[in-house]
Amino acid sequence: MIVAKMIFTRLLLFVPATIRKGVKTMRSKCFLLIVACLLIFQTFIYTNPVFAEEKKDSKGVLDQLFNNKQNVVDKKKNESAGKKENLDENLTSNVVESSYLDVLSKWKKEGAKESEKTKIIVSPVNYIKSDTHIQKDTQYGKQVVLSDEKLKEIQIPVNVPESGLYQISFDYYPIKSKMNPIERGIKINGKYPYFESRRIVFDRKWKNKSETFPHDEKGNEYPPDSEEVLEWQNTYAMDASYFEDEPLLYFLNEGENTISLEFLSDPMLLGDMTISSPKQAKTFEDYKAELPAASKAKDTIEIEAEHLSNKNIPYIQPIASQDPGVTPFKVEKRLLNTLGTQGDQTNQLGGQKITWDFNVKETGFYRLSFKYLQDKKVNMPVFRTVLIDNELPFENLKAYPFTFSKTWQNETLNDGEGTPYEFYLEEGKHSISLIVNGQPIQRTVKTIKDVMSNIKELAIKVKMATGNNADRNRDWKIEAQIPELKEELTRNAKLLREEYKYLQNLSGKKPDEARNISMAAEQLEELASNPDEVPVKIGMLDQGSGSASQKLGDLLAKFPNQQLQLDKLYLSNEELPHANASWWAKVQTQTLKFFLSFGDDYSLANNKNSEEELTVWVNRSQQYVNMMQQLADQQFTAETGIKVKFSIMPDEQKLVLANAADKTPDVALGVSNHLPYNLALRGTVYDLSQFSDYEEISKRFSSGALLPFYFNKGVYGIPETQNFWVMFYRKDILDSLNLEVPQTWDEVLTTLPELQRYGMNFFTPLSQTGGNKPFHLTVPYLYQFGGDLFSEDGMSAGIGTEQALKGFELMTKSFSIYSMPLQVPNFYNHFREGSLPIGISDLATYIQLTSAAPELAGWWKIAPFPGVKQEDGTIARWAPGTGQSALIFKKTEKKDQSWEFIKWWTSKETQQEYGFKMEANYGPTYKWNTSNLAAFNELAWPKEDIEVIQTQWKWLKDVPHVPGDYMLEREISNAWNKIVFDGENPRKALEDAIVISNREIKKKLEEFGYIKDGKVVKEIEMPAFPEDKR
Repeated sequence: MIVAKMIFTRLLLFVPATIRKGVKTMRSKCFLLIVACLLIFQTFIYTNPVFAEEKKDSKGVLDQLFNNKQNVVDKKKNESAGKKENLDENLTSNVVESSYLDVLSKWKKEGAKESEKTKIIVSPVNYIKSDTHIQKDTQYGKQVVLSDEKLKEIQIPVNVPESGLYQISFDYYPIKSKMNPIERGIKINGKYPYFESRRIVFDRKWKNKSETFPHDEKGNEYPPDSEEVLEWQNTYAMDASYFEDEPLLYFLNEGENTISLEFLSDPMLLGDMTISSPKQAKTFEDYKAELPAASKAKDTIEIEAEHLSNKNIPYIQPIASQDPGVTPFKVEKRLLNTLGTQGDQTNQLGGQKITWDFNVKETGFYRLSFKYLQDKKVNMPVFRTVLIDNELPFENLKAYPFTFSKTWQNETLNDGEGTPYEFYLEEGKHSISLIVNGQPIQRTVKTIKDVMSNIKELAIKVKMATGNNADRNRDWKIEAQIPELKEELTRNAKLLREEYKYLQNLSGKKPDEARNISMAAEQLEELASNPDEVPVKIGMLDQGSGSASQKLGDLLAKFPNQQLQLDKLYLSNEELPHANASWWAKVQTQTLKFFLSFGDDYSLANNKNSEEELTVWVNRSQQYVNMMQQLADQQFTAETGIKVKFSIMPDEQKLVLANAADKTPDVALGVSNHLPYNLALRGTVYDLSQFSDYEEISKRFSSGALLPFYFNKGVYGIPETQNFWVMFYRKDILDSLNLEVPQTWDEVLTTLPELQRYGMNFFTPLSQTGGNKPFHLTVPYLYQFGGDLFSEDGMSAGIGTEQALKGFELMTKSFSIYSMPLQVPNFYNHFREGSLPIGISDLATYIQLTSAAPELAGWWKIAPFPGVKQEDGTIARWAPGTGQSALIFKKTEKKDQSWEFIKWWTSKETQQEYGFKMEANYGPTYKWNTSNLAAFNELAWPKEDIEVIQTQWKWLKDVPHVPGDYMLEREISNAWNKIVFDGENPRKALEDAIVISNREIKKKLEEFGYIKDGKVVKEIEMPAFPEDKR
């Protein structure tokens, strides 16, 4: 108050005397008001970005908000818990457990040591109360536990003789399932000791159904089906990502401890659990000392790598190489002659294991060699753990490097100095196994994650200091607000430089694969050289395309992959054959290929229609088309006698050109859902509703998925695949924050303050599309409030209703008022690191998380799209979801055969088998999202995910089309931009959008003969959507 009076008195000195006198008489009445204004002004000084360069005394405020070392009290949780609890304000990385390496380091600093000479075997059967979960297994020889979803947790007490670090292993028997992995979590005394313990994988064992490879009528081979080998196995608790190549260590206190096995996915029979002291790998010298005296074997054993004996995932498959140096090889045929990297999954992800069985005829010492190609990881080695008879011979083979090479190489296992290792093998059956090992690059992956987390924290501090409104015309003094900014930028750049140098030493060359590390370091160094420019260059730091964070995130998505292609294994002491073909053999091969190229190229869409064959063009990759051809030959042609010829269509726009040239196929598959309407508008495709059994066939699909294919009472396409928009959430993070999964948009908005308090947020896909907001992202807001895109007659835009306005207001205020992120380059990366632990996305994100985020398996879930609560209590969750489509061309003379093919192709049995084969052969990145609702239930997807997706599909309502609707899509985007960025009134923005859209729609209606001389001469038949069929 004294300070306020002083300021007031000084201000009066600058006021003319006549006015000053009047002011003094009013002072007693206005004093409190002036004080309040001064306080508001002072607050404005602290919070307005314009004054950021003058806020030298605000460091304490920022420190309180953002310093990792400062703890705050979560009053809400304290009240519910009845006790005080300090929480770190930045919990993005701390709401779940620390990493295994950090915890292990902490244990050892506290004096924990590895236990010695301990082995305790415990039977879980003794601690199961339910008789229904205890079974007698004759193969195992005693009672075992049925571990399934009904038995959520198995608690097993264990007494150990001393406090220390122990390994845990289990006997188990996989129960036949759809291909999903068996996963459990391990708790010690009621808690997960570290994050990696949240997911322990119990491998399944697979083998090829046949030793020979099936082939098509032209002699081209394709991969055999896989079948599961059901037998008792033993496994240690391992890091699921295989960044740790030794069993995980658990700290147990002396005396009684409780080890809990928590169910995550898929059932199994559980035998004994063993707690043991860590087993140390032998040195090569110890290995040699234990071997008997023997001579070098004269026998040579040659193994074709593509003929493996077993594998721990079904989609490790042989692939064809057209290099004449591999065997077997035929220039005119596609032979499966190597085992290697195909797609994003095969023989490259940590923990993937391949085994070859072989017979030794002569006892003695053998050298082990591999003929390999490693041309994907440029100037970087990949690593494998080498096992013989399922045992690691010695330490040096735990992470054996296969260096980068553009051509095939023979690698004889050696000590790094050129001296080959020799292995003693007795006469009889033996095995060799390779396990993909990511341990040598573990430190780099961890550093990248740590730097990304630090970058995010710095970006939040900068945005808060500037009010997230960095004026390029202002001289910022950001170091006054964040004095540690320069030091942190420099420190993180140094960490990246050290990792790049480590990788360079690892490979002996500049690792091109990791160039993003040095590029990110350069950007951080540039920012550190002038920290006051960071506010206006924030895009270089975080979130922006090309930012340091984005570069590291892109690298993190592919860097752990360890691609390796194998042709042969040799056990021999003789000189090996040359790894590559001679130059003359290569010339001959290329010459033959040239002349063969003049033959029929059935891999690409062409215009050579056979009268005997049904011609089908497919807008998909070679893998999809090959599998289609196999199934059609084996089933459809065999049953109907109708031959089908599939061809790849690289660009679906070729359909328009083919129609103009009068050379269309009979059927097209994989077509975007907007194209059938556009082709129907021009009279190009056939009305499928003309077939007598169309109504029955249409029941296979969601009613709302058919909306894009309607045109003037006809249906010109049928859904082939179906997308889904659902809510993804990190269960571990939401559980730690005591947050429920929101069901409505109101609940989402209520959740935001708690998330944002910890530097997290909610994601909607509108943040990922830039200025253009396509229909499939905007219509959920309109549909859920009862709005629509078009008028009932289809002649104009229908977004002028109050319902549409409500939806549009929610869509915009989520960003302008509730601060959802405006730009998210990659939701997958942010979800994985935890900064966006909840958000809306589709199949693409589901596949990424399933295939490329093993550390999160079991700890992310999906839920239906958030909706709007209706008067009857239901929640309207309307969202689109139509994927790709199938259509028949009007000019075909085989309409009935084409329809028979489409009926077969979209049937439950065909879609179920196709989906299973695609995933079994090529991995989870090839998950098939069939539109057949019954078939989808049978695919190898987790049961709980299928239930969520099917629930959301009951609310599937896609976008019908009218001429000129592209303008409405554009104008909705423009209206969104005006409201969010320019603060325009939503009603006015929509009114402007309606005027411009109606103008273009009318123009197109005139072009296609619906309007003539300003009058409607032909009506548009808009499809009726049966909402009651949910």
